[in-house]
Amino acid sequence: VVAALGDGRSGPDRRPDPDQRAWLEAAATAAAVAALMRDSLADPVGSIRELLIALAFKPPAETASLLAQARRLGFELERGAVALCAGWPSSGRRPGAPGPGVEGALPGDPEAMLADAGGGRILGLVPLGAAEHAGRLALEQAGRLAEDLTRGGATVALSTPRRDPADLHRALREAELLVALGERILPAQEETYRLLIGVLLRDRGQLEELRARTVSPLAQYDAEHDTDLLATLQAFLAHHGSTTETAEAMRLHRHTVGYRLSRVHEVSGLSPHESDGRERLGLGLKADQILAADAARAT
Repeated sequence: VVAALGDGRSGPDRRPDPDQRAWLEAAATAAAVAALMRDSLADPVGSIRELLIALAFKPPAETASLLAQARRLGFELERGAVALCAGWPSSGRRPGAPGPGVEGALPGDPEAMLADAGGGRILGLVPLGAAEHAGRLALEQAGRLAEDLTRGGATVALSTPRRDPADLHRALREAELLVALGERILPAQEETYRLLIGVLLRDRGQLEELRARTVSPLAQYDAEHDTDLLATLQAFLAHHGSTTETAEAMRLHRHTVGYRLSRVHEVSGLSPHESDGRERLGLGLKADQILAADAARAT
């Protein structure tokens, strides 16, 4: 409580002193800042966790406030950062255990902001420095952290370096989505997924439109006719357009796969046997996976 002492006068003609009110507001502001600093120093781990979870949830209302909060915790984010996310599959937890032992897996790196975000996840930011090769050095540092976490059984993803601290929300989202997609991302396709995640973060409607113009008709057809056109297309693309390998993987006759692919062409208007159609259908499948991962994250 901050109070201003009066001079004992009272009455209907009493007017508040403007100077007294200004000093009262200044004192209240100073007390609030002191309390925040005290709380941050008393529980820096909790404060880091709160900052990272809030930043992953939505962009900061004011970048200056984000930078000040990080600075009070001993981290400089003014030049940007690389985001990190690590996740453990729920199937890897011990029966009855509350989680996969995330706290014990947290690397002790004083230069990185790392915290248990709950749900078997670790979130982190590795600040970029002022050096000419700061981005490369931060990625190397983040890579070492990722290796430590991977050895602990986690799926780990790093964002592309973000120089603008206002983009750190997108960096954390990118890393989270890459972890959620997990093994579905082949090394050769990672950059394509990153580009599509970037589209999602800039304008979700564009990614939804891409899905609607490619694979949504197939999903609707499967739901209405109890077919597996979408699964067959996915297997066909995963086996580089080989009907024979797709049939072996799905334990189907090769002619059955061929018939399903012809239905894919009829329903979607895109031929999986032609390079343009195959490319657009592949992008549509990736867009569908990213949108589904983002929806699951939101819940």
